[in-house]
Amino acid sequence: MSAPLPGPESPQGGESPFDAIWAQLIGPEIGTTQAPPEKQSPLADRVRAHFTRNKPAPSSFPALAIQIMDLVSQPEVEIHELLKTIGPDPAISAHLMRVANSALYHRGQDVLDLRTAVMKIGVRGVGEIAAGVAGRSLFDVAVRVEYETFPDRWQKLFLATMTTAFAASQFSFEQHHGRPDRIFLGGMFVDIGKTLALRSLARLIMAGQVNPELPSAEVDALLEEVHTEIGCEALGIWGLPSRLVDLCRRQHEVLLPEGEDCTETHVLRLVDGLGRLMGEGGDTTDLEQTRRSLEALHMDRVRMRMLHHTLLTQGTRVALLYPA
Repeated sequence: MSAPLPGPESPQGGESPFDAIWAQLIGPEIGTTQAPPEKQSPLADRVRAHFTRNKPAPSSFPALAIQIMDLVSQPEVEIHELLKTIGPDPAISAHLMRVANSALYHRGQDVLDLRTAVMKIGVRGVGEIAAGVAGRSLFDVAVRVEYETFPDRWQKLFLATMTTAFAASQFSFEQHHGRPDRIFLGGMFVDIGKTLALRSLARLIMAGQVNPELPSAEVDALLEEVHTEIGCEALGIWGLPSRLVDLCRRQHEVLLPEGEDCTETHVLRLVDGLGRLMGEGGDTTDLEQTRRSLEALHMDRVRMRMLHHTLLTQGTRVALLYPA
């Protein structure tokens, strides 16, 4: 998705941004069956081949993210157990201390220890923020020249991913659709193939095998074409639960399996699809999937406006939680 940008809900004169998006969501039918697969581009084949030759090692996955969310999902999680899990990681501990003392949570008294930080932020909030810190390593690049190949994309991908994760988790919690912890992890990893594909593309450019002057639209199209395949393969290599792999695989399918509970898939598709429509240019790539998930979750205009506000709020919050 494109990270939704904070903006006025109802600008003076004319319709609000939400009104325009709602009109798209309830517009004419745009298809009832899966579109025929597009012909694979030669560049996409090269990116796939590079990924196949340089697959991530099983040990490269930040397992602490799963461990933290598993702990937070327990009905009676003990704070000392959470502290015991996150305390030994200096990056997570330092980040949580900064967040607790930031404008988001600071209430006039400095937080000087991790336990107080957890009490101030809340167990669920700490779990999600800490999981984001643990998972951020997947969005880091190995060398500076790799970063400089696409300087504007790495942080945008991470912020968009975390905005989806936080907004989808909040929506799940408030609307009682699925489990917020599983949906949060799904939001974190459902589009991880874009980061892995971008890394392969950057390395091909660095090796002189791909034109460094690729238009931005061509890069976007490439990532859309290959990220599901690459992402699902990576999740399998990392040994993640099959439910997460299914969320990744089904995210962009128009037709979902009949007779299965696809609630969590619908939540992620709805939040991600709305985020795309809210982003720059109003991306309609998954409009049909978004409409189907809107219908499956029985969303009306009022609840969609609330979700629109949630995405705006979480987009602003995520930018503060994870500065570049």
